[in-house]
Amino acid sequence: MSRLSVAAWLAAVFCPAQNLTEPRASANGVFLLQPRQRQTLLDSFLHPPEDARIMMRWWWFGPAVTKAQLQHELDLMKAGGIGGFEVQPVYPLALDDHERGFRNLPFLSPEFLEHLRFTAESARKLGLRFDLTLGSGWPYGGPEIPVTLAAGRLKLVVTAKPPFSVPDIGNGERLVAAFAEREGGEVEAFTPPKIPAGTKAVRYFISSRTGQMVKRASVGAEGFVLDHYNRRALDAYLARTGSKLLDAVAGAKPAAIFCDSLEAFGSDWTEDLPEEFKRRRGYDLIPLLPRL
Repeated sequence: MSRLSVAAWLAAVFCPAQNLTEPRASANGVFLLQPRQRQTLLDSFLHPPEDARIMMRWWWFGPAVTKAQLQHELDLMKAGGIGGFEVQPVYPLALDDHERGFRNLPFLSPEFLEHLRFTAESARKLGLRFDLTLGSGWPYGGPEIPVTLAAGRLKLVVTAKPPFSVPDIGNGERLVAAFAEREGGEVEAFTPPKIPAGTKAVRYFISSRTGQMVKRASVGAEGFVLDHYNRRALDAYLARTGSKLLDAVAGAKPAAIFCDSLEAFGSDWTEDLPEEFKRRRGYDLIPLLPRL
C-alpha cells in the first residue's frame, strides 16, 4: 500500500466526512493530511471509541478478592482508558490468614459467586466490557469430573512372557482389544483369557485416562481435565460449573465466554471413538490398531 493510500485510509476511517480531502503530496514526496484532519486523527488515537480500547486479562489469584479492591481496580481500568477485562480465577498465592483477614474464596462458593456478580454489574455501570473464563485454570475440568469422564488415551501394554496375563484394568479403563504375535510377525486378534497357540507376545490395547489435572486451578477447582471428545463430559461440566457461573451474572451477562487453553496433553482416545470412526469412515478401526 502506498503512502498516499495509507493516508487516505486513515483519513477515511478516523476523520469526519466533512473534513475529508484527498491527502496531497509535498515536494519531498511526504503525503500530508489537512490540518483539521490531522487533529481529528490525533483525537481519535487519544480518545478511541469504546470498541477499540484495549482489554485486560484479570487473574483473580486464590481467588482472594474483596468488593472494595475489585471496585478500586475497576475504577482504575476505567480511568486508564481500558475498555474491558476477562475474569479468570486461578491458583492462590498465599494460605488463608484469619489474623490478617486474608481469605481465599472457594471456587463456586456463594461468596465467590457474589463477588463475580458484583464485578459484572459494576462493570456494566462503568461501561466496561466483561468477559468470563467459564471455569478456573485450564483446560476445562475440576472436581465434578469423575475419572470415567476424564481426558482419555489409548494405552498399549505388551507382554512377552507366558502366561501373557491381561494387565490390571484400573478405574476408568476398559480393555479394547488383544492381539497375539507369532513367529514371522503374524498378528491375530483374540479374546482373553484364552491365548492362541504359538504366541510369542501379546499386545493389549486399553482405553485409559491421561490423569491430567486442571492447571493453575483456584481453591476448590482442582480435579481431572475432562474428555474434550466426549459430549457427555462437556455437558456435565457445563451443567455443574458453567451454569453456576452464568446464573451468577445473569443480570449483567458477559460479552464472551471461553476456555483459557486447550492443553489436553496426550489425549488421543475417547470411549466411542471406534464407533464414530466406523460411522464416518465406513470401516472398523479395531483390527488395524497393531499398525498404528
